[in-house]
Amino acid sequence: MKILAGDIGGTKTLMQIASLTDEDYEVICEKSYASADHETFSDVVTLFLEEHSTNVNKIGVACFGVAGPVSDSANRQTAKVTNLPWQLDTQQLGTLTQIPRVYLINDFEAVGYGIETLGVNDFFSLRTGAGRLHAPRVVLGAGTGLGVAQLIWQHDHYTVVAAEGGHIDFAPTTPQQIALLQFLLQRFDHVSYERLLSGPGLVNIYEYLRDSGFAAETEALQQATKRTDPAAAIADYAINNHDALASEALDLFIAIYGALAGNLALINLAFGGVYIAGGIAPKIIDRFHSDRFLRAFANKGRMTPLLEVMPVHVVMNPRVGLRGAARAGYYFAAEA
Repeated sequence: MKILAGDIGGTKTLMQIASLTDEDYEVICEKSYASADHETFSDVVTLFLEEHSTNVNKIGVACFGVAGPVSDSANRQTAKVTNLPWQLDTQQLGTLTQIPRVYLINDFEAVGYGIETLGVNDFFSLRTGAGRLHAPRVVLGAGTGLGVAQLIWQHDHYTVVAAEGGHIDFAPTTPQQIALLQFLLQRFDHVSYERLLSGPGLVNIYEYLRDSGFAAETEALQQATKRTDPAAAIADYAINNHDALASEALDLFIAIYGALAGNLALINLAFGGVYIAGGIAPKIIDRFHSDRFLRAFANKGRMTPLLEVMPVHVVMNPRVGLRGAARAGYYFAAEA
């Protein structure tokens, strides 16, 4: 089956035409677009199809992963892209593309479906663990925001259940984290995990440590956060410059990340695997590979032995959401 797929984000939009069967996944053509350069998603779709006009015949389904909430009604789906003035409508997109079936899914639902399309080289295993065939899986990932999804085996493949787990209450586990929560409650009415596990979240953690006097902020890092993305600067100075303040911020970020992953693993008994996706983890994989993440992951009292044998993997392939949108479209069309 030939499928048009898209992974729509506030920074970039990835488009692809692929050919899928139950076992195979073949990329026919693919391109990335800067989202801010286009007024609407329809403009991106039109441009992509024009640029790859020799490959557009016989596309049977389109599926787009959207960084934002998707609304369903009897005859259509609509979505508003977070951080962009883009409104998506499956009826309008169907008319535009002349593709008979068009679907919208949450971006982390797409990531969940994408897990099944990847190979062993697309993962960095923090722990191979004692996985169980067809057991539930969990995927979570920090990037611009914090995404969460659940994977449940049905019939012959995993079905993904979209979630908004990034917005559950932050639960501190140490005196330092309690003080961090109190600091953030002065800024926000509600402190979710996304307030900490995201690019802006790393900045929040850094500012807490700075303002609480953990260590002095260096002039070099202060200037770096003004020149470029602050979260990227903090991570870079933690890893490459051994900056004390940045290093503590990144270590605290990773510990909180591990604790949340362990919570989700317990809720779902995720013996099929816990998958860490999103844009941040691959960039700091050396820090993730330390035992800080796994210690926090398994630190659940009487349930620690259970968590110590669960598989935990970092998704290294940045195309996982795009591939997942295509795989989801394939499943949806087959079930229609």
